[in-house]
Amino acid sequence: MPYTPEHTGTRIYYETSGEGPPLVFVHPPSMGHVTFRHQVDALKKHFFVITLDLRGDGRSEAGEESLTMALLAEDVCRVLDACAVKSAYVFGYSNGGSIVQELAIHYPERVRGLILSGGFADVHTILLKNQFRIGILTAKLKATTFLSNVLSKAHEKEKKHRDELRAYIQRTEPERLAEMYQIGLEYKATERLSYIKCPVLLIYGAKDDYVHEYQEAFKKRVPAPVEVVYVSRAKHQVPTRFSRELNAIVLSFCRRVEVGELVH
Repeated sequence: MPYTPEHTGTRIYYETSGEGPPLVFVHPPSMGHVTFRHQVDALKKHFFVITLDLRGDGRSEAGEESLTMALLAEDVCRVLDACAVKSAYVFGYSNGGSIVQELAIHYPERVRGLILSGGFADVHTILLKNQFRIGILTAKLKATTFLSNVLSKAHEKEKKHRDELRAYIQRTEPERLAEMYQIGLEYKATERLSYIKCPVLLIYGAKDDYVHEYQEAFKKRVPAPVEVVYVSRAKHQVPTRFSRELNAIVLSFCRRVEVGELVH
């Protein structure tokens, strides 16, 4: 099983497949690399696809350090190093988007293009704040079985995929899950978005109303091109429920970046 080298720090589990420009996917708290099964199957024909388990999730070690977005971004960099990848397209789903934003801000030379599905630069609306608070409370009550049932049913149609995702979510310790939600709630990148130098793609479900307004900060502050795409009929779970549409959007964006169509 591929892990980052032990001498570099907490061992992070990752998987790779395909050939082409590197494309790494970062998942929301507890959901693990299995979140992106539908992306790997389709996009490995065009990319060198990297998926991983964040520290404390899935097969990755938890480590002893207190969690920060900067630490998680550094973990992604260590995965890229383990794969001998100098720069990659980075995709973050939901709260995973905060990690890849931090990566693009602190390590701009490692990011060719930034892709966020249901992304936000901070959490300031009541609806989104409440989503995080519910997650924190659920984790602190150790109701991870309930949470895994809700998340797996919301994301996957097929029973075998629901069962795998449910089991994966339950691997995360409740205390670590609460910590992940807490740093997500407190994360603020709005004032630092000007440090993002690569093209940005924002993907939102057309019915995912409570995050739509977050696109404005990116369009106002990121100096590089910012594109926004709405997926018709979709709510928040675009990577799993509308994978065909999302995969086509990602492929088109990366191809245009590769040929230089999206420049300052």
